[in-house]
Amino acid sequence: MHNLYIPVVAILVVAAIIFGGQAISDSQVDDDIKALISQQLGSDREIELQAMKEVQKGYGVCGLYQTAEHGRDASPFYYSKVNERVTLDAESERYRRHCEG
Repeated sequence: MHNLYIPVVAILVVAAIIFGGQAISDSQVDDDIKALISQQLGSDREIELQAMKEVQKGYGVCGLYQTAEHGRDASPFYYSKVNERVTLDAESERYRRHCEG
């Protein structure tokens, strides 16, 4: 019976490492996007991300961002995980190619 516990515990540990690492990675991507948006806006205001979805088989993220200013509508963005660049212009080729459609 003890021989059964070792594989079960090993599987649970591996699953925790995989899913825990994914959660940490997603949080880090959110922080990277917020920092790049703040940098492009030249502002230290808090950025809120909304309606995020992965595109390009997980290599990009489309969504909306909003600054801490109340009453301002959310604006669209595209973030490339490959080159770690964010595009804030919804009329840009990069945004239209990856986020529209």
